[in-house]
This record gives sequence, C-alpha cells and structure tokens, in this order.
Amino acid sequence: MEIYLDRDHNNEEEAKKIANKIKEVKLNDISEETTIDFNDSKIIQKLNKEALRELNLNTNYIVSALEEKGLKVRKTEDEIIIKAKTENDFKELHKLKEKLKDTIISGVKGIREILLIKRENDYIILTAGSNLQDVIKVKGVDPRKTITNNIYEIADVFGIEAARNAIIEEAKKVLEKHSLTVDDRHLKLVADAM
Repeated sequence: MEIYLDRDHNNEEEAKKIANKIKEVKLNDISEETTIDFNDSKIIQKLNKEALRELNLNTNYIVSALEEKGLKVRKTEDEIIIKAKTENDFKELHKLKEKLKDTIISGVKGIREILLIKRENDYIILTAGSNLQDVIKVKGVDPRKTITNNIYEIADVFGIEAARNAIIEEAKKVLEKHSLTVDDRHLKLVADAM
C-alpha cells in the first residue's frame, strides 16, 4: 500500500506516529521469553522493555488488548501472566502458547512492515501487506490518495469503477517501466474485460 497523510499530519513526527499506529504488532514481537507453568496452568510472557518503548506501548495496554480477546490476564512489573481456562491440560496450554504468539496487540491486521519515505512535499507510508478498509479509518490518513495494489480490496471498499481504474494505472506503470506505449483505449478494454 501507499498511504498518504492529510494536510495536518503531513510532517515527519506525525507520519512516524501514524506508521507505528498502523503496523501490526503481535505479542511475539514484544516478548522476550515465554514460559509455561504446568502446576498453576498459566503462561508467563516476559516483555521486552525496549520493544515496548519503540512502539509506544505499555503493559496496561497489552493487558487490556488480551482481555478483549477473552483471556484472564494479570501483570507484574515486566511480565504478563495468562491463566488457562482448563486446569492441568498440557495440550491446551501448548495450544494457548502458540495462539498467543500470533495474537495482535495493536495496529492494523495484515500490515506486516512499514517504510516511511518523503516524495516532494509529502510523507508517504509504504507497507508490506494490505488492509485498505481499516487503514483509511485511521486518523490522519488521506483516504482520497491512499492506494493498494490489491484490486479486490479496492472493489470492496471503493467500488468496481475504482478497481477498473486501478488496473489501468498498474498496467500503465508496467508499460512505462519497459518504455512501451499502448493506446489508453486498449488498456481500458483489457481492464473492462478483467
């Protein structure tokens, strides 16, 4: 995706904040160590304080995010303790541990990596992964300029005509890179067929 920012947020500081807000953060990304306590049927996640600081997260936010997912959670100074629903079920504890690794704590689902660049006067966030519907809802994102190369998402969010135009623009980019010229009417015909 290419995420453009509105006029009020089009500066380096705000762009970094929005980029961190958009990037998908899983519990595994901020965990230093995971331990299973079989006696008390709980999983102990030791948190990486440096990763938390970089992502502007705190343990209270993580606890509330996990509680929203229906887990029993309590915190200590630098650990989070998740209590299993069933007592002494080893298989269930291992399943829960694996599930916790991929639990999304913050950000937009599907946006795995971000890169902040500056083109002329605009700060643009480039992403690996796409989730157009949720990204355009983020405060500071300009939904009129933000694009993705996922044609199906464009069709779902903006409609079939926008998807058709996206196909035409992508075809033009590819042809221009190879110094080829094709009449726009041919591209429109192909886009209509697609």
